[in-house]
Amino acid sequence: MVARLTAFWSYLKESLWALPLGMVIAAGALAVIAVAMPVVADASSWWLYSGSIEDAADFLSTLLSSMINMATLAISITMVVLTLAAQQLGPRLIFSFMRDWRTQAALGLFIGTAVYLLLVLRIVQSRGMAGVPNLAVTAGTALVLASVVALVLFVHHLSRSIISDTIIDRVGSTLDRAISEYLPEPREKDPATGAQLARHSGQPLRTESGGYVQVIDYDGLLHVAKKADGVIELAIRPGHHVLEYGTIGWISPPGASTDKVNAQIANCILFGIERTIVQDVEYSVRQLVDIALRALSPGINDPYTALAAVDRLALSLGRVLERGPPQVVWRDEGGTVRLTGPGSDFEGILDVAFTQIRQAAEKHAVILIRMAEKLGQLAELADAPQCAVISHHIELVLAEGRRNLPERADEAVLEQRAEAALSTCRRIIAGASDYRPNG
Repeated sequence: MVARLTAFWSYLKESLWALPLGMVIAAGALAVIAVAMPVVADASSWWLYSGSIEDAADFLSTLLSSMINMATLAISITMVVLTLAAQQLGPRLIFSFMRDWRTQAALGLFIGTAVYLLLVLRIVQSRGMAGVPNLAVTAGTALVLASVVALVLFVHHLSRSIISDTIIDRVGSTLDRAISEYLPEPREKDPATGAQLARHSGQPLRTESGGYVQVIDYDGLLHVAKKADGVIELAIRPGHHVLEYGTIGWISPPGASTDKVNAQIANCILFGIERTIVQDVEYSVRQLVDIALRALSPGINDPYTALAAVDRLALSLGRVLERGPPQVVWRDEGGTVRLTGPGSDFEGILDVAFTQIRQAAEKHAVILIRMAEKLGQLAELADAPQCAVISHHIELVLAEGRRNLPERADEAVLEQRAEAALSTCRRIIAGASDYRPNG
């Protein structure tokens, strides 16, 4: 249940209907309350509507027609922007636009104002009121004025949002939040980290569902393992793709595997047709990689956008270095290991971030040089094991350039940047092993 609620909440945040629908409902309630308010007999104030009941109906009708046109215009602009984003930056970036609360709030304001005016107009006409509901009409006027201001800001926001640098920063900010939420603060390494169960002695766990793993309720699995007096080893994590009736892990001893336990384990794992940001740090990494790959494609050939994506990836990777390793071992209250599973560590995130970009940038000297520079900067923040991973990627970047760069001058610059980065890695690794050079 927890896993499904978490995934549903993420779905609501990524939808264009949830917040607007809530604002429409609030507008409907406001219309009923505003019409029910006592009529202000002395409507001499400049801000309070003071016309007749017939004038109020005509005025509301005009405002309603204008708001419907405004809402239609806003929705049309939004669809155009989403289409352009899908064509230029990739369809997976659509969720980044849909998650933007400012876009959702603007659409909700436009549609909600139209609903408010419609309900007030209907109530006024159906009741044939002797007194003019001047507070309700005034509130409708204020909502329309607010919508006009919001439309200008909305157009400005959408115009800015289609700029590649803005999109890269938005996706990068989402990645940073995922890093802070799903990667723990630095801590002492658990001695059981990396320990593997004897898979052949455990009973395989299979799932009838297939698709992408969206959410795993680790606390629920820990509770199931404790009640069954067993140990669960997961072979999956959020973001992995699983086939129907595929193996998702093992439980030992084999006697702990029962139909009831297997059903409880299945209820703790949610599958879907697409990856989500929930518990999946690599989700936003792949979005930034998609932007870089599309920018490097022959049809677009925009290396500066790819450079911006590499810079933003490096910034987030530096924040990964500030966090501790992912939790891969869960214990019960007595300290007994009950659950293990894979996690998104620095090595895996770095591989996802730079491997495909390096391969796509085989003939782009500026991209390879920038990757070598950023890897060197990351090495300055890393410890010895992380520097070993970074050093491997620097060597891959250097080998890519030596194979494919047509200009010897570009290759020389790449070698210089790569050697400087490798020197940083060697210094940190040597310092960790108490290495002292002669002389």
